[in-house]
Amino acid sequence: MISIGTGGLFCWISYIAPLMTDVAGFTESSVTYILMLAGLGMLLGNFAGGYLADKFSPAKACAALLLAMCTILVIVFFVSSSPTLALVTTFLTGAIAFACAAPIQMLMIKTATGSEMIAASASQASFNIGNALGALFGGFPLVYGLSYNYPSLVGAGMALSGSFFAYWLIRRFSKTKAQEEVTNEVKIEETVTEAV
Repeated sequence: MISIGTGGLFCWISYIAPLMTDVAGFTESSVTYILMLAGLGMLLGNFAGGYLADKFSPAKACAALLLAMCTILVIVFFVSSSPTLALVTTFLTGAIAFACAAPIQMLMIKTATGSEMIAASASQASFNIGNALGALFGGFPLVYGLSYNYPSLVGAGMALSGSFFAYWLIRRFSKTKAQEEVTNEVKIEETVTEAV
């Protein structure tokens, strides 16, 4: 989920400079400020992700945010030729992408009872794999001569795949929890029967 899903972010951000200069029409000197805008979105998104992970379950927050990342990356593909909309989607993409970070970390720590440090390091390693995969897969359209807004479509596919993994986790843990509840009920009934 982490490597594939967050790879969507890296498909987009690995090629953001040429996207903004060649497609949106900004000057090279303005790319620094555009990256600062993306960073501001990431900062605010991190707070929003923590709130969503507390309000809902971390897995549900991950699934929803990865789906939102898929949606915003498709929008990036269509509106990047407009400088104003390119700036708006830069901020929103950064915010949505980094909103995933807190729920992912919480999910890893909650599911790794007794091995939280290993889980945290594994999730960070997975982010790094996503970084490499996103840059690689995002570069494929460019190899075939497509414009710099196409990596965002590849990123949308990766984010959508990540949301499917998150949904699978939700279903898996729901079944496990239901089985544990049934097992507990059976144990209670057996205890009551033995006591009688």
